[in-house]
Amino acid sequence: MTASDTHRAIDAVWRIESPRLIAGLAHIVRDVGVAEELAQDALVAALEQWPASGVPNNPGAWLMGTAKHRAIDLLRRRTVLQRKQEELGRELEVEQETPPDLDAAIDDPIGDDLLRLVFIACHPCCRPMRGSR
Repeated sequence: MTASDTHRAIDAVWRIESPRLIAGLAHIVRDVGVAEELAQDALVAALEQWPASGVPNNPGAWLMGTAKHRAIDLLRRRTVLQRKQEELGRELEVEQETPPDLDAAIDDPIGDDLLRLVFIACHPCCRPMRGSR
């Protein structure tokens, strides 16, 4: 099968399977827009892989399986992001509840790396001599 034959087959499969694919994905992710994006990602994967490997025996199931794997990855990323945001929120609340240690801040001689860098850069030993570069 030539590349153009494969692309025509992909186009035909997409026309037949895309409504069913998007409906099934929308049921999983509860968002039609995200379902359409996942279905299109599966189409792109088919366009990349099928010309080399050939059209699978059940192309609709292949597209659905690929899109479901991407949906699962998306849901996992969202779960991790939500957990991290909640954790950062709790840390921020704890930081706001504890008063700052002013004694430790006063005892720190410089405490600022940028200020330390400015002092080092201004030191006479670091200046270039006149007439030299």
